[in-house]
Amino acid sequence: MNFTQINVFINVAETLNFSETAQKMHMTQPSITKNIQQLELELTKKLFNRNKGIVSLTAEGEFFYHNISDIMLRIEQTVTQVKQQDFFDNITLGYTNTPFEKMFLPKLLKRMATDLDNVNLALHNFNLNSSVDALLSKRFDLLLTTDDNVGINKNIAFEPILESNFKVLLPITDRLAKRSILTIDDLINSDIIYFNPRQSPPAIDQVQMTLKDLGPKRKFNVAETANTLVTMVKGQQGIGILPGFVIDQNDLEIASVPLESEVKITYGLAYLKSDDRLFLHDLIHLMKEVILNEHD
Repeated sequence: MNFTQINVFINVAETLNFSETAQKMHMTQPSITKNIQQLELELTKKLFNRNKGIVSLTAEGEFFYHNISDIMLRIEQTVTQVKQQDFFDNITLGYTNTPFEKMFLPKLLKRMATDLDNVNLALHNFNLNSSVDALLSKRFDLLLTTDDNVGINKNIAFEPILESNFKVLLPITDRLAKRSILTIDDLINSDIIYFNPRQSPPAIDQVQMTLKDLGPKRKFNVAETANTLVTMVKGQQGIGILPGFVIDQNDLEIASVPLESEVKITYGLAYLKSDDRLFLHDLIHLMKEVILNEHD
């Protein structure tokens, strides 16, 4: 077992896509597959399920990811801090790699190069439902998350940025794609792709639960990430429901139609109330500006 195998595993566990991991790590897809196979052989456990192009973690894979990713994050943080001691202020930001985050994070990094050049920002994926633990354990300084994932905690501050309703994601050829608004009843004959409630904010699961009362003749699939859900919609495996701020409005391969629902969700930044570092709050201010500009 080596660092390359572990880093490949962590990346595949977060993207659930071998080709995307290959591009991200500047490796070939066969090399990604070989590293995973070697790791599985050494552990004598299967880490991923592969079914018709859909990748998901096994129970052993989930256990290994949640433990090894924390260890690797601490190693990277320690190496960075030793190398940059007395030169940079270090911030670790947790994100979930949604289509919207893929759009604004590169722009944030460019702005930081001119506006906050003394701050070194480390980006790491995290499980959305582990928001509170990720902050209290100080693995992360800042999290891009939702208000319902943080909940009410006396030690955590939440800075709201965007409030959103939900939208239905459909293939552009779907009969409902040209509608201006949809109701739950409109989806009665559609195949549904659920966002795995272990990975999604509680508000999404609240909306998804209403779909289970519809007709029994539909097919159901489960997506582990927002990116996987979008990919499955593009592949005409069904329709899905996501918050409006998650969706890339410039993606011409899918249609997104507002869903009539009273449930709303707020996206923002979470951090420890005790963290009074000035540069952290300068970064929060800059992130709010970049996100709002991108959303407009």
